[in-house]
Amino acid sequence: MKKIIFSLIVVVIAIASQSFYIQAGSSKSIQDGQSVYATYCMSCHMENGEGVEGAFPSLVKTGNLKDKNKLVQIILSGMRGPIVVKGVKYNAEMASISLSDQEVVDVINFIRNSWGNKAPLMKLAEVPLAKKAVLKGYQAY
Repeated sequence: MKKIIFSLIVVVIAIASQSFYIQAGSSKSIQDGQSVYATYCMSCHMENGEGVEGAFPSLVKTGNLKDKNKLVQIILSGMRGPIVVKGVKYNAEMASISLSDQEVVDVINFIRNSWGNKAPLMKLAEVPLAKKAVLKGYQAY
């Protein structure tokens, strides 16, 4: 009996540690976005979204995540040129990432609703419109 209880506790801790930064009761899109983030974004922006100051911008509690169209463009086209995030200047390149429209929605929903960020969920139907949007002040590849 003790082994069963111990095993259950270990499983619960393992699951909790893998999802500690997803909001309780979050949508499937946010949960799926965590996997996309871990695969494509975490190596630069870090597991906790804090980035590396001066090299890779933080995604934690930043106003830079409000424009869904811009986020779609950055993810799919990459970006280069100077930006300022939370008062810190960055001037590195971000390579484009080849994702399906669903993966784009999921990772945006995850980023915009993790680490203290709160934003309405993006819908799959918004991605084609965002791909066509003209973004002022944005330099894609």
